[in-house]
Amino acid sequence: MADTLELTIAFIRKRPESAGRVLASMRPAVAAAFLQSIPTRFAIEAIAQMNPRPASMLVEQMDVIAAAALIRDLGFAQASTILRRIDASARDKLLEELPRRLRHDFEMSLAFPGNTVGAHMTTAIATLSENDKTSDALELVKQMERDDADVIFVVDENHRLVGAANVTTLLRRPPSTPLADQLDTSCVALSAYARLDTVAALDAWQDYNQLPVVSRRGEVIGTLSRKMLARSHLLEHSDEAATEPSLTESLVGALFMSTVGLIDMLAPFSAGPAKLGELDER
Repeated sequence: MADTLELTIAFIRKRPESAGRVLASMRPAVAAAFLQSIPTRFAIEAIAQMNPRPASMLVEQMDVIAAAALIRDLGFAQASTILRRIDASARDKLLEELPRRLRHDFEMSLAFPGNTVGAHMTTAIATLSENDKTSDALELVKQMERDDADVIFVVDENHRLVGAANVTTLLRRPPSTPLADQLDTSCVALSAYARLDTVAALDAWQDYNQLPVVSRRGEVIGTLSRKMLARSHLLEHSDEAATEPSLTESLVGALFMSTVGLIDMLAPFSAGPAKLGELDER
């Protein structure tokens, strides 16, 4: 059984797109059981290549702890799209297993229609006031976990957008320079209710990797990155019918099913479902 698992994992790493098609062609319960049997990082490689509809069917069939580990580490845009297609009660249980901040991001995303900016923004934003200084802004950038956090948005006392300070600009200024003296006040703010296809063509993407998202009251509530926009826009059109699996993929599918069959036979003797913390170590 160990050799079989090693072969299937090797196939996923070598050909994740093919592995995704194989999983989509299998019965959801069988494919879900297989995904639970392998390290989460490899399950993500395969499911990231799947269309949202079959991917959501597999996630919904998975144990809630394993599903939460997968959703947590999957790209935000795709994870959000998958969550939209899961039964509400099952989705609520899954969200409860996620870290609080990520759960908040998903809950906020799910409150907006799927084709809008708000559905794909992140609330992990970096904001300061006009009275803060260059040194404060650069320190905040260091604390941000996202690689594309290259701009600080400056807000007023009501959290409304005043302007933006790009990191490349900040690096050229003395540490004590007030942000008010180095702001781009023409930075475009996106409505959370704007359609993705309408904001994709904005010239502002030539200047910024991310743009602020505002509520109907003008408050900055998140950001949409150029990377996420491209990925999200792709996901909006990714429900086309799956192609027929190749002979190789069909053989690997049989291998998957035989692996899962062995796992199912051994399940009564296992110690029960793994905890999220245990899956983290995979």
